[in-house]
Amino acid sequence: MYGLRGAFAAGETKRGLEFLKYYSERRLLGEHVPYPVEAFPEGNQRHLSAESGLYCRIYTEGLFGIRPTGLNQFTITPQMPDGWKVMKLRNIHGFQHTYDIEVEMVESKIHVKVKTENGIVFDQTVANGISCNVKML
Repeated sequence: MYGLRGAFAAGETKRGLEFLKYYSERRLLGEHVPYPVEAFPEGNQRHLSAESGLYCRIYTEGLFGIRPTGLNQFTITPQMPDGWKVMKLRNIHGFQHTYDIEVEMVESKIHVKVKTENGIVFDQTVANGISCNVKML
C-alpha cells in the first residue's frame, strides 16, 4: 500500500495505476470480500485492520498529494493519470473545514480548485505534479 502511494507521489502515475487496478480487482472483487464485511473468523480471511485506511491514502496522498503543513493549510500535488480528464474528492473533513477538491485537465496543464462551505479558497492552473499551497480561510 505504501508502495502504491509512493509511486503516485513520485509521478509514476501510469505504473501506479496499473498496480492499483490489479490490486483493487483482486482485493475488492476477487477472493476477499469488501473491507467492512471481512473479518476473522468469517471465511478465515484475516487482514490488517489498517488496510482500509492505507487504501484510501493511495488516493488522498498519492493521486491528490495532500500533505498537511499547518492546522489550516496543506499542500496539494495532483498526479493526473494519462487519459483522465477529471478527478474529484468530495465532502472531505479536515483543516477545520469541509471541502471539495476538483482537478481537471486543461490542455497540457491541470486546473486545481478547492471549495469550502464559504466558497472557493484555491483556484489555479499548474503543470501536472506541481505542488500548490492551500490555506483555508
